[in-house]
Amino acid sequence: MKAQGVSTPLDQFEALVAGSAAVDRHQMFAWCRAESPIFYSAALGSWVVSRWDDVRGVLEDEVRFASLVDEPGASLQRTFLQMTGREHNKKAGMVARVIRSPRAFTEGLDDAVREISRRTAKQLVMGEPIDFKADYAMWVPLLVITELTRVDEAAKFRDWYQLIASGGVASVARPDARAAGLKAVGELREFLKPIIAERRRHPATDLVSTLATSTYDDQPLSEDEIVSTVAFLLTAGVETTERALASLFRHLLLNRNDWDELVARREDRNFLTSVSAESLRFFPPVQLLTRRTTEPVSFHDVEIPLGDRVVVILASANRDDERFDDPQRFVMTRFLDRPERQFTTNGEIMPFGAGSHHCTGARLAATEMVHAITEFTAQVDWIEPTGDPPVGEGFMLHSPPAVPMILHPRL
Repeated sequence: MKAQGVSTPLDQFEALVAGSAAVDRHQMFAWCRAESPIFYSAALGSWVVSRWDDVRGVLEDEVRFASLVDEPGASLQRTFLQMTGREHNKKAGMVARVIRSPRAFTEGLDDAVREISRRTAKQLVMGEPIDFKADYAMWVPLLVITELTRVDEAAKFRDWYQLIASGGVASVARPDARAAGLKAVGELREFLKPIIAERRRHPATDLVSTLATSTYDDQPLSEDEIVSTVAFLLTAGVETTERALASLFRHLLLNRNDWDELVARREDRNFLTSVSAESLRFFPPVQLLTRRTTEPVSFHDVEIPLGDRVVVILASANRDDERFDDPQRFVMTRFLDRPERQFTTNGEIMPFGAGSHHCTGARLAATEMVHAITEFTAQVDWIEPTGDPPVGEGFMLHSPPAVPMILHPRL
């Protein structure tokens, strides 16, 4: 775990925040859980919490630990994350009806995701080097969002969502990324303005129309609220699936036995949902979340003052051996008896947060991953690495920057 020239474990953590590739993050997190379950990080300007029970406790206690607003580590605009109580339930519910409700899936969302995955998989080039992340993992969730919003500008969305994601929650470790993210939100707003106006006049069944015609306390949602919701879906809706699929398929490149089992069971949706949940546990795309105390809080005999930031390490909680058996091993059948549960507020894994702010799009992410895997393996018999696959990068948002491979077609 020790990086050259870095003396103490806490120095190691600061080096990890700074982007050091010499620090093994999971060894570092294991040390945090065992030896220092809460400590102050000068690099993050925050208290850091690492154990499963503590992480869960912070995320579920929305009275004492509030979401950040208008600062590094916060969303670039006010979203569901900053809402509480009735406002949160009402406004998040507008989106949930379209992307999470059983009715939405039975009335076509599941079929739409399957068809997008199938169409994208059939366009993949066989026998030549490709980048799985850029050529497939990104496009499936991005095209799903464009389908949900009925805005056929996926290329524009692609550029914006990456900047918005880096400038939002990830900016707690990179405050400089916020300016570029805010600029991207401004461009997205100008792009969406005429679309929102048109959907107010002539609503259809898409998500933008739903937002454009919804009311809260008898008032229509503002243009800014609709833009912030679309921006939130672009980051939360695309980022999680893209990064999780990239990490999973890097693992499969390096572990042929797992690939063979995945291919053999590619029609077993229960199994694929378990694989997806285990991938999100083992390779959480969002590694940390940040909250701010609304009153003084005592944690493991440490007093956290009012108004201090608290960072919870989701990646550490997901590998806590007090919660999971053999947590440092990737086990595709780990959740086979309860796979769907992992994408709800009752799940044991925490890639989607916890409490009332558990991600509204968790079920959609599961559906995207399952169909993306199914349709990819329907076209591809086996995958061949081209050199050493790049390791995961990023402190807050983490995944391989690329997953180069050669696809060998199913005959």
